[in-house]
Amino acid sequence: MVQPMSANKRSFKPGQSGNPAGRPSAGAMLVRKALQGSSQELIDKAIALALEGDTVALRLCIERLTPPIKASAERVTFDIPEDAGLAGTSRAIIAAAAAGQIPPDTASQLVTAMGQLSRQIEIDEISQRISQLEDLK
Repeated sequence: MVQPMSANKRSFKPGQSGNPAGRPSAGAMLVRKALQGSSQELIDKAIALALEGDTVALRLCIERLTPPIKASAERVTFDIPEDAGLAGTSRAIIAAAAAGQIPPDTASQLVTAMGQLSRQIEIDEISQRISQLEDLK
């Protein structure tokens, strides 16, 4: 029967890495070494299999040749009153979503961005006020 190790008999302390150098495992090193001399032949074989219709090989080749497709939103346009301010702009975004002019997820992202902008403006204003108070001393 295997006896559990006590806290005093650990090979390394809690919070300390057991592999501080980040050395790859022996298995990974063996696989790399074995494939090192045959890499071009393996690539050629994968391409040949893909061209013959092997769907797994085809997928492998396509995944290596093309970058992953990133999600991107379409450009949206809608009217915002000239002097709307942050709250008015957020209202205009919500109204545009409610009217179907822009997708709801895009409206949500825009309103979130407006909230972040308002916090940045608030921080800038507080920083300016602190500077003005320090100048008075």
